[in-house]
Amino acid sequence: MRTAGRPAPAATAEGLAFRDPAELMDPRRLAAMQPTRLSASRSLIEKMTRERWNIELSTMDVSDAGDGVAVYRVDTGSDVFSFAAFSSEPRMVDRTPRIIGQSWDMVGALWEGEADEARIEQTRRELPKLYAGRAAPGTLVWCRSNRSLRAFEHSVRALADGRQPDPDVLRGIGYLMRNTGLDANGTFGTRTFISYGDRHPLRVPYHAQMLTAYLMREFSADLCERLARGVSSRAVPLATEYRRYLGLGNGSALGLVLFVANHPRLVDRWLTLRERALLAARRLDPSEADGRWDTLLGLLDRAITYRRQDPMSYNVFPASEHVAAELEKVRGLVTRLKAGERFAGPEVPAFEQLRGEIAGTVTAETEETLDALLIEFVPQECTRLTEELLVDEQLVREPGMTIGELRRLLEEEYRWALELPIAGEHDRRRIWYKSRSSEEPRSGPREEVPGGFDLSVDVPGLARALRAQLDTYDPRVRVGRFLFDNPEQLAAIERFQALRGNPYAQPYVDALDVEFVPARLIRLMNGALYGLDRTKDYLNRTLRGLIFQGAPTREDIARGDESVWWWPAEPGAGRNGGDRA
Repeated sequence: MRTAGRPAPAATAEGLAFRDPAELMDPRRLAAMQPTRLSASRSLIEKMTRERWNIELSTMDVSDAGDGVAVYRVDTGSDVFSFAAFSSEPRMVDRTPRIIGQSWDMVGALWEGEADEARIEQTRRELPKLYAGRAAPGTLVWCRSNRSLRAFEHSVRALADGRQPDPDVLRGIGYLMRNTGLDANGTFGTRTFISYGDRHPLRVPYHAQMLTAYLMREFSADLCERLARGVSSRAVPLATEYRRYLGLGNGSALGLVLFVANHPRLVDRWLTLRERALLAARRLDPSEADGRWDTLLGLLDRAITYRRQDPMSYNVFPASEHVAAELEKVRGLVTRLKAGERFAGPEVPAFEQLRGEIAGTVTAETEETLDALLIEFVPQECTRLTEELLVDEQLVREPGMTIGELRRLLEEEYRWALELPIAGEHDRRRIWYKSRSSEEPRSGPREEVPGGFDLSVDVPGLARALRAQLDTYDPRVRVGRFLFDNPEQLAAIERFQALRGNPYAQPYVDALDVEFVPARLIRLMNGALYGLDRTKDYLNRTLRGLIFQGAPTREDIARGDESVWWWPAEPGAGRNGGDRA
C-alpha cells in the first residue's frame, strides 16, 4: 500500500526519490521555488533560440507624441505569427494596473498568420472595449500595458541627448513598460488553448502569453527609440546590454490563489515534472576533474551577483543579501567537492551529497536556488518534459466506488487535510469573493462581506465534513447512493476521487484562516511556473516582478545564441556565466 500522498515507487531510482508531498506542498516551500528551464518564460526562450525564430519589426507607424501602431512578424520556421501593438500617449485618467482600468499606454494582439488590415482595424476598434469587445479571427492573445513613466521618459531623454540611460535610474525599476493584462484561451473571443493541437508552435501551456509578453518587452524598447528620434536627430539607439537587462514589469494578486485551487491537475503535473527533472540532476555524479563543477561555480557566482544587486526589499520572503551570503557557503562546499572531498559514501551521487550537506542549514529559498541551478545540467530532459505539461483538467466522479473505498482514499491520500492544524472557527472566517464593481478577486474577513459568495476551495473543511458523513453509512454502500442522499457533497467527492494519485495537486494550507499568506501561492505561480524574477510582495497579497529580465534580443534569438541569460548582472558588468550547462 502506498504511503499517504507519496508518488508511486516507480518514481525512485538509484536510492533517490521524489520529495515527500508533506515537504513540497508546504506553502513556504512552494513560495521558495525558483524559475527553471521548465518555467514558461524560460522554456519559450529556449525553444525560440534552439529553433532560431526570426522576429522582425515590419511596421512602426507611431507619431512623435507616441500615437500609432507597430507590427511584428514572427517566423518560427514552420508557422508565422503577427503581433500588433497600438500605442497611445499616456493619459492620467482611468490609468491603473487593475482590471478596471480603461486607459492604457499600449494595447496589443497576437495573431496566427500574417497581419492584415482587416484584423488590425478590428482589433484597434474592439480591444479598448475589453469586456464589450470581440477579438478578430485567429487571435491568440490580447494584452495591455502602461509605461513606467520615470524609467521610460528618462530613457527617451537620454537617447535623444545621444547617451545611454543612467543605470541607477533603471536598476530600481527594471522595465520600461509594465504588463496589465494577458488574456487568452477563449477570453474575449481569443482561440481556446485546447484547439491549438499537437503540432502548434505554442502548444506548451502559457507559451502564447509569454511570446506576447516578450514582444511587449521588445516594443517598449523600440518605442523608446522611436520617440527619442522624434525629439532629436542626434538620438542613439538603446544599447544591446540595456535591451537585454530590462524586462517587462508585471503585477499579480489574489486571482492566482484561486487559480491554484481550481487547476489542481496542472499544478500536480508541473510539480511532478519539476521533480523528475530534479531527480535526473540529483543522479549526476561528476568526479573532481569534471568540468561541470566549474560550470556550477559559474552559475552560483551569477546567482550571488544577481542577489547582491537586487534593489528590492521583501516582507514575506528572505532578503536577497541573506540568500547571497548562504549561496557563498554553498559555493565553498562545491569547491571542496571539486577538490575531491565527499560528504557521504560512494553510493550517493556528488550532486545529491551537496544537497544533503546544505539541507536544513540554509533557508528554503537557498535550497531551491541550488536545485534550480542543478536542473540546468539536464537540458535535454527538461526539453522533453516540457512537452508533457499538457493535462486533462476535467474532474470526473466515480459513483460506483463504495463508501469503504472512498473512506480509505481520504485516510490515505488526504490524511494531511484531516490532520492539518487549522484555526478555530473564530479565525477561520476568511472569504474569497469577486468584487461586483471591479470584477477582481478579493479576500477578507467574512463579516465585511455579508451575503458574499465564497469562491474558495476549503480542502481541510471538505475532507473533515465528508468523512463525518461517510462514517454514518455502511461501507458497502455505493457513492452514487450517498450522493443521492447528500447532493451537497458532489463537488468534494468529485475532487477527491478525480485527484487520486496526484500527490502534488493541492497545497497543504487552510485558505480560510485569517492568518493565511496569499503571497506564497502567488509566488509559486509567478516565479516557479511562469518564470518571473524579483517578485516583491505587498501587503501579503500582491506581487510585482519582472518577466524576461536579461532575455536575449530578437537578434540574439535569430542567430541561436544559447548563452545563459537569466539573473543578469547590471549593465556594465558584462554577461557573466555565459556557457550553457
